[in-house]
Amino acid sequence: MSEALPRRLGVVGLGLMGASLARALKAADPSVRILAVEPQEAVRAAAVKDGVCEEAFQEVGPFLKSCEVVVLCTPIAALERLLAPVASLLEEGALLTDVGGAKERVLARAAQEVPPRVAFVGAHPMFGGHGGYAKARAELWRGGTVAICTDGPSWAVERVAALHTALGARVVRCVAQEHDAAVAMVSHLPYLLASALSAAAREAGPLAALLAGPGLRDMTRLAQFPFDIQGEVARRNAHLPEAAERLASHLARLLAAVASSPEAARGALEAAREAREALFSPGGPP
Repeated sequence: MSEALPRRLGVVGLGLMGASLARALKAADPSVRILAVEPQEAVRAAAVKDGVCEEAFQEVGPFLKSCEVVVLCTPIAALERLLAPVASLLEEGALLTDVGGAKERVLARAAQEVPPRVAFVGAHPMFGGHGGYAKARAELWRGGTVAICTDGPSWAVERVAALHTALGARVVRCVAQEHDAAVAMVSHLPYLLASALSAAAREAGPLAALLAGPGLRDMTRLAQFPFDIQGEVARRNAHLPEAAERLASHLARLLAAVASSPEAARGALEAAREAREALFSPGGPP
């Protein structure tokens, strides 16, 4: 039994993230009692049958009062709507957290809608994917990175960090503004870029479609995310225009180098290759 894990935890939303979190908690400590909220009847039944949670309910309700920690794992628009009703059900000293991909707006809303007796800590696992409940797995947290916003009470921040660490994740602490500025560049802008590239490639005509290969498939993978999952998150990020301007300046510079000379093109593109290797190499950024 890990002291970092609560004895009773609520999970609101049993999609990929919520169900994976529940599975990871059960794998770490089977004695943790998990109460889940999930609107889909078939998913609720499967979750109880699979041992992902002890009980599953269609809507939030008084049963959450017994939970020490509640994690909001819904798409972000629903997450924002649930802040007040879920917080109103929790006891004094309870902890409310989330897995949303944009933090400034969520934390601002939580500051207005979560009562002082409940601590809210924003968190963002930087991993996920597609598939909903059917693709959930306990190993999703292991080796992943979770951003924890330090805007909340220090004891609550440390408890949320300890929970994710106990599940095998690497925790990165930051304030909400820093988080959103960073993910604008490394998550939300890539999603928009993949979407724009998909549309542009389709407009290029039937020959382009016939010749499209793994490179284009890899570059446009993020465009597969449904709007409710990624589009709603991206449009909440106030730092996205600045990130787009930075990208545009680099693209303009590369185009100018390509048009200038072989030497200029080589220098610019080799520098870009080195930048990519530095980002993802073992010795790259922590």
